[in-house]
Amino acid sequence: MSRKEPVFIGGAGRSGTTLIVDMLGLHPRLSPIYETDFVLHLMSLVVETPMRVKTLQKDVIRIMDEWTKPLPHRPHNKREHEKFHHGAHHILFDRPFAMDQTRRFIEEVASGRPIAGMRALVNKLFSEHCRLEDKPRWINKTPDYVRQLPMLHELFPDLRFIHCIRDGRDIACSVTTRPWGPKTIPEAAAWWKDKIQSGVQFGKADPDQYLEVRYEDVVRDPAAQLRHILAWLGEEDCSAEMLEHYQGGAVSLDESRIGDWKTRFSADDLRAFTAQAGTFLEHFGYTEARVGCSAKEAA
Repeated sequence: MSRKEPVFIGGAGRSGTTLIVDMLGLHPRLSPIYETDFVLHLMSLVVETPMRVKTLQKDVIRIMDEWTKPLPHRPHNKREHEKFHHGAHHILFDRPFAMDQTRRFIEEVASGRPIAGMRALVNKLFSEHCRLEDKPRWINKTPDYVRQLPMLHELFPDLRFIHCIRDGRDIACSVTTRPWGPKTIPEAAAWWKDKIQSGVQFGKADPDQYLEVRYEDVVRDPAAQLRHILAWLGEEDCSAEMLEHYQGGAVSLDESRIGDWKTRFSADDLRAFTAQAGTFLEHFGYTEARVGCSAKEAA
């Protein structure tokens, strides 16, 4: 029997969320939707804030008007070498459709049904995306979902959540060079720990709806990982056909960045990161502690 539960993907930035949704989007039934941070902003309004209808209506229009302006080519922060089959952003519904559904959402809010209205808005937008791609089931990736899982679960009680996990030290090497991330190793450690902890807590409370996927495992053995994820989602194993798209094409699985921290961290960096997040490094088996070797030595 076909499954239809909504699927969300999240995790700390630079943990492989785009790669994993891109790979899963090659399945004939799964339609990938990238980077819909408007969901987080609207959830905060309807779930967390007191119901001030007029103010809320203005805020909703402002958020959606701004978010939909560049559709269908939303800006992204991926670098030139980071190529994906569906692009860095994959959104198929257009601005007029999104704003029409937003007005309907506002009518639901005014009628005292904000949660039901929010659920309907997301379903309408994402179902339209599926229709345009001619696939029956959407899978939505936004990294910061990992920090708002209780709210997301309230909106979608039957959700499935895939938590993408990567060695926080490698993530620190990446995010500290980006304009949007933490700027120091201690800040990156605290940032990674906060996101990891949020996901783990949700997994303990709702284990049947939560799956951890390691970036390192996906890159090293993608076939096994895809089979595991698809089985968990109740989808047919099409992993062999899906992975054909990664054989000699523009998109590749690159192991060279695994363990990047070993050549980029100093001993002080490692101590600082471990002091902040050592418990979670150990929890996930990221315990190797060799630093300071040159690229030649590492090879």
